[in-house]
Amino acid sequence: MALWYASWMQLGKQALSALDSSRKKTKTPGESTKVLGRSSDSPATVQQTAPATFRSSLEQALLAAWFPSGGEPSAKHHSLVPRGAVGAVIGALVWLVTRSWLGLAAAQAVERLASKRRAGITIKQDQRPPVVIVGNLVAGGSGKTPLVIALAKALRQRGLRIAILCSGYGGKLEGQLLTDHYASPFDAWRAGWSDEAVLLAIESACPLFVGRDRSAALALCLSRQAQLDLILSDDGLQHRGLERAYEILLVDSRGLGNRRCLPAGPLREPVRNRKPSDYLLLRKPSARPKPGQDFMLSKIEINALARSSQWLPEPGLVVMDRRDWLAGRADAITLTQFAERVCGANLLGVAGIAQAEALANALAEQGIEAHWQFPGDHRALDLDGVLATASACGQAIDAIVMTAKDAVKYGDLPLTVYVLFQTHSAPEPLCLALEHIARGPSTS
Repeated sequence: MALWYASWMQLGKQALSALDSSRKKTKTPGESTKVLGRSSDSPATVQQTAPATFRSSLEQALLAAWFPSGGEPSAKHHSLVPRGAVGAVIGALVWLVTRSWLGLAAAQAVERLASKRRAGITIKQDQRPPVVIVGNLVAGGSGKTPLVIALAKALRQRGLRIAILCSGYGGKLEGQLLTDHYASPFDAWRAGWSDEAVLLAIESACPLFVGRDRSAALALCLSRQAQLDLILSDDGLQHRGLERAYEILLVDSRGLGNRRCLPAGPLREPVRNRKPSDYLLLRKPSARPKPGQDFMLSKIEINALARSSQWLPEPGLVVMDRRDWLAGRADAITLTQFAERVCGANLLGVAGIAQAEALANALAEQGIEAHWQFPGDHRALDLDGVLATASACGQAIDAIVMTAKDAVKYGDLPLTVYVLFQTHSAPEPLCLALEHIARGPSTS
């Protein structure tokens, strides 16, 4: 699938190059050239739209096709999918992936392969230390990493010794990430660790082992950590080679989308006839779904997907000054307080995450508008260049707001930086179940 995705990306880039060449040849003297919202023949302004790479725009267009929103976007709606020729190319690629016979055939192949792999997974309830996987069924981010952090903190407070496994997608280094070897999170990220790995290590304060091969990461963990009560794996649900004692399945408020497998839909594996997981967490939407948007699971599906289940509220957002966060001070404020604090300020927003468009829209609904930049999941911006261009436009940036995953990818900045955090809590029934698994059956 990665090869097909790369081929479609290359096809799109070639089409865009041809369009750009044609545009340059036919450009009229009065036609403007956009530079961060400024045109060569119009007053300098920083654009309110969302600059994004071609790949991030394609990713967001795929998410929109997989999870149709229904209805019309509000006036404050931010869209990462551009209009014009670029948008047409992206639309054609999305149709090819999600609607054409080629995309549907690929989805059927993925469904067969994923079903076969799932059938080969065994749950070893007597595994010591037990490996607990926190995974999901869909691509495009569902909040697994914040949930793993919340579970790790809650279990450590109960006196359990916890380690964490993650894939390190987007990074170059694998092995054990030792944060005390680096002066700052940015130094760790610059050395080659992925943004999610750095964030997990900082926030959980647990030993962290990184590797695409989860079984190899587990072996390294066991060789270096002799006294562990439980190991959490951030994803790896579909990794057949990773032995596990317990599976936690997370479904966010978007549900299961169009219920097709990749690439025609978001599913990593089919729901039908799936071997059940142990615990299912479902996020309740913060608002009533729009017509055509209710993709949540039925009671029959919930009972088939896991032996136990629990509904959770949609996580909220809080904000911290980046300096306070790096210093270990927990002085978070609500979005309402943040909106009051930055009222009238010229904000730059940075969201290098899977659901970047949804984040921008959530803040806009709270009255927090920013000049959003979307570098794409796991990618960083040239912030110095962006700030310099904004100043040259006559609209200097007053402050920056970014996600926690973005905050580890930048060094010292000349402006105040605010960091967005999701407010996840570890469900008490699940924590009790995990504590029981970690400590083993009572001998009394």
